[in-house]
Amino acid sequence: MREGLQERYRIAVDLGLALGVRQGEALGLAEEDFDFMAEVVHIRRQLRWDGKGRPYFCLPKGRKTRDVPLPPNLARRIRLHFQLFPPVECTLPWRNPEAPTTELEERQRKPITVRLVLSTSHGLRINPGTWNERSWKPALVAAGVLHQIGEKAESYGSRVRLYPVYERSWPDMFHVLRHTFASVQLEAGESFVSVATWLGHSSPRVTLDYYAHFMPGAGWPRWTGGSCDAGSKVPKKSLALCPVP
Repeated sequence: MREGLQERYRIAVDLGLALGVRQGEALGLAEEDFDFMAEVVHIRRQLRWDGKGRPYFCLPKGRKTRDVPLPPNLARRIRLHFQLFPPVECTLPWRNPEAPTTELEERQRKPITVRLVLSTSHGLRINPGTWNERSWKPALVAAGVLHQIGEKAESYGSRVRLYPVYERSWPDMFHVLRHTFASVQLEAGESFVSVATWLGHSSPRVTLDYYAHFMPGAGWPRWTGGSCDAGSKVPKKSLALCPVP
């Protein structure tokens, strides 16, 4: 499926698999978020679009930032991506695209500038809706995961253009990469507390509810007084297993 994407977009699959980021977080990642010396990626923002089609930056889901380990394979691929497709400077409002009406809103919505890792061939930030329809789904079709079920016509002045219509398949959208990241980490024996932190979950319980069956032995940890006993041995090599195809 990765091979079915344009070359400039293939790194998106690597980001999802190796970092467990949500789609908006991947689209909001900037060059300065990658700390190669410390081997960590700072998840500090997401790229959102409002109902009127206006883009803006805001905090990740849950309104908190987080750090995720940077696997060596991803570090090599992201460096190559930077060479082939240099990051694009992008300035957008923070938190809300509406024009501020008070001094407080003006401070809260002050635009920020970052150098985006992912951008279109025209050097623009990516609209996830358009990207899903024009890039992600065709790649799924090429891999035999998704099927085209028809066509739709859209008018542009005197011109009419046909676009494919695909079957609905939410489990195969970008979020599946996040699930893969979590399941591989837990199957490798990584601490579910660490995985919860990397995913940005509000608590380890959320991680357990989704992914407990991937843990070795498929057993539930023992919870005591709101905390959990996950054992004392956490394999450090599991980070090297992060799946970058």
